Amino acid sequence: MSIEFLDKVSNICNIEYMKDSNDMQFEAAAKLFRILGHPMRLAIVEALHERPWCVCELAERLGLNKSVTSKHLSSLKSAGIIDMKREGTQVNCVLVMHCVLEMMHCAVNPPVSKQL
Repeated sequence: MSIEFLDKVSNICNIEYMKDSNDMQFEAAAKLFRILGHPMRLAIVEALHERPWCVCELAERLGLNKSVTSKHLSSLKSAGIIDMKREGTQVNCVLVMHCVLEMMHCAVNPPVSKQL
């Protein structure tokens, strides 16, 4: 049996479980984790923690193309992590889901487990 086959079966079983359990909260959390799974998006979250940025400033700070930055920002917005507001010709971005920072910092500096 191939890994691809097992992945497909696992995916089908997981989808059926979600339908049967009627508990879509895990699906929303999984989407959030998938979106946060890109290092550049985490860099954007970190920058937005400092202050709101317009797309062009953020692109320059991170050394990215403006369109690439916009795509990352769009993903973050779709998960409710950031908000984007147009002001004239600029689009300003602000971090609204501050709790992701604690999780991100925990991953970078994991807590030391205490031996019993």
